Amino acid sequence: MGQLPKAYEEAQSRLTTKLPLAEETHRRAQEGTLRFLDSEWLPKRIDRLLRNPIIGNSRTVKGISDELRITGGLGGLSSSAHSELERVIDGADFMPSWFLSRGSELRRTVARVRARTASGKDKKGTGFLVGPRLLLTNAHVLDWTDIGEESAENTLPYSLAEFDYEEQFNGAMMTVSTFRLEPTTLCLFSPWDQLDYVLVALAPRSNEGTDIASFGYNLLAGDTGKISKGEAVFIVQHPNGQPKKVVLQNNRLIDRDEAVPYLTYEADTEAGSSGAPVFNRQWEVVALHHAPEIARDPAGQILAKNGTPWTPAMGSGQVKYLRLNEGVRVSRIMTDWALKAEKLQQPGANSLTSPERCSPAGLDLLNSALQAHKGASPAALVVPIPVERDRLQPLLRAPEQTSRFPRPE
Repeated sequence: MGQLPKAYEEAQSRLTTKLPLAEETHRRAQEGTLRFLDSEWLPKRIDRLLRNPIIGNSRTVKGISDELRITGGLGGLSSSAHSELERVIDGADFMPSWFLSRGSELRRTVARVRARTASGKDKKGTGFLVGPRLLLTNAHVLDWTDIGEESAENTLPYSLAEFDYEEQFNGAMMTVSTFRLEPTTLCLFSPWDQLDYVLVALAPRSNEGTDIASFGYNLLAGDTGKISKGEAVFIVQHPNGQPKKVVLQNNRLIDRDEAVPYLTYEADTEAGSSGAPVFNRQWEVVALHHAPEIARDPAGQILAKNGTPWTPAMGSGQVKYLRLNEGVRVSRIMTDWALKAEKLQQPGANSLTSPERCSPAGLDLLNSALQAHKGASPAALVVPIPVERDRLQPLLRAPEQTSRFPRPE
């Protein structure tokens, strides 16, 4: 990729205003007072945690909820409730084992997106499954008109989603399953300067014969309360088109402004991370990652990773990105889907604009993705995700191969 997407440039004006908030978040984390960052939002956040079957039985969360209901705010909480509330937001040192197993299941729903044209131009991004056969990614991953290149109409028919493009701990790569996009079945679109998403159907089976259902999907929730300021976020992504990575450290939510459809958070991302899911600690998707903060010199020139001024000839993979990021809120995206689904179900309705399409089968898929749109119990999200163990490469190497991590004799 040469020129940077306009979504990146537009996001910079917002991200630069968040630096004081990031500094305040760091200060409160050191002081142990993160709970005061989002005090008005906390009752809604606690209520959602109580409705989560893997959290709701916690006496800690119930106790905080009871005190908040009685006192009406943080001011009247007991010292023990303040302490426990801080642990809920900041995260305990001990994580339950399901954090690893659930994350392992859901990371298989994330794919590398290869946006391609008929002429062979190929750019990389990230996407993830949000319903049966439904992939969600950024509009700017598949539509390049903002930088004077091909439109989504010219990339969607030729683009691919590659699942299991990841490295195992012994250095062997997993077997990749490559799926064609099927925009004629369903394609919903919001441009880069709006909600920056593409929701597109995938072929039922991969080029190699794998059933798309074997990867499971993230059932999204359109209601709010999934995260508050100061909490950790986790991003599963394909930075620079590399094998799958996950961000687990230095990754707090910095701002949640109800006036805009974006969340601001700290995390390591790169070009190619666009379209990745942003998860909370319960592995609920809270945002669609779409733009990183770009390093600039005092004159405003974009900087390369080596500290020199960046030029498009270097490619976006050489841009120096900073820690702040912006993601589109899932609740806003699902509201947009719901409005479009409502119009599509009206007799004689044709409210879609190019490159959008929706067949009868596509509308069924869309309604499946919308089943947890509003008022969703988190219990609906805690569904088993199938894991094909036999797709893993054998961990034992052939005798003639040298182990990447040899054991001492």
